Amino acid sequence: MAESKREFVALRLDEVIHEWEADAPAGGSGSGGSEGPLVTAQRHRAEIDTATDERVDEIAEAYPEIAQAWSSRGA
Repeated sequence: MAESKREFVALRLDEVIHEWEADAPAGGSGSGGSEGPLVTAQRHRAEIDTATDERVDEIAEAYPEIAQAWSSRGA
């Protein structure tokens, strides 16, 4: 069974989030409310399961490594 783009992007976002969480500094919220890339990735991941196909495309395009990986799958 072929992996759908939604499943592919979700899996890759999980990997990105895991890496960024591991690299995140220990401690509090020090950013003063600004949304960093980790929070954005977490929001995108939460959204992906119910997103339209067009929104999945937009989310994938926000992460060049994910978009590139998807494009090169069939090559």
